[in-house]
Amino acid sequence: MSQFLSSINVQLSPDSISQGEQAIRQEIALQLYNQNIFTFGQARRLANLSVWEFQQLLGQQKIPRHYTQMDLADDIESLKQVLGSCDSYLQRYAFD
Repeated sequence: MSQFLSSINVQLSPDSISQGEQAIRQEIALQLYNQNIFTFGQARRLANLSVWEFQQLLGQQKIPRHYTQMDLADDIESLKQVLGSCDSYLQRYAFD
């Protein structure tokens, strides 16, 4: 059975278009995040920004931060990856 996605309207400012791909990606990411279509993690990855940079961009645009269960799941997965890397490192270089 096919799933249908309702249409999504995104408007790009002439400034973003003239500034190039990075500005366009950021504007689309902000709009999709603001419309609750993308999670914080999805939007910041589309915008190609760090967590801190995307938080700053949200603040500059006066877009409130949403924190959903999906965001929590993304954060937990990121922590597992970081902690797993640290654990491997410690096991490899631990002193007896």
